[in-house]
Amino acid sequence: MFRWWYAIKMGWQQRKALKRFLVEAEQRVNGLSELTPERLEADNIAVLILDFDGVLAWHDANTPLPEAERWLKHLCQTIGEQRIALFTNKPKPERIAYFQKHFPLIFIVHSVRRKPYPQGILQVAEYKGISAHRVALLDDRLLTGMLSVCLAYSQGYYFTKPYQHYLRHPCKELFFSSLRVLERCLIRILG
Repeated sequence: MFRWWYAIKMGWQQRKALKRFLVEAEQRVNGLSELTPERLEADNIAVLILDFDGVLAWHDANTPLPEAERWLKHLCQTIGEQRIALFTNKPKPERIAYFQKHFPLIFIVHSVRRKPYPQGILQVAEYKGISAHRVALLDDRLLTGMLSVCLAYSQGYYFTKPYQHYLRHPCKELFFSSLRVLERCLIRILG
């Protein structure tokens, strides 16, 4: 309950900053293939933090989708696993085991406070010994991931076409799709 109140309160305060993720093309990513090593270098990103649900797979999946896994392998080969982190609000044991087996050098954020609190991003920056401004988060939600970016004074990429599986989890996917639409509408109107 407190997390949602915090998201609403801070979302109101950061509404103008959040609107840039909707109106500035360089802040959006429509597909994983758009986020290339060259783009990360041009944006001066030292560490890329990935959300899991919606970004690497649909909700409640245990492993990334094949196309997300191929993209992640390519990214790891070009920039190095040590420059990638995983920050999910649902750190399921199966997910953690998958990443420990297939991507052992990816830093998995174990933050007590979930997004939209900025602690996860700040934890990565502190662990890597860099400024939070050189950290970027790829996330599909405005009032969780992108809000945490604003609060941490870091960078972010708004993933506009999240992975969804309505047949597998119709209620969850409908709920999160509705939240995304509501967030975009509110930020467009109020920002």
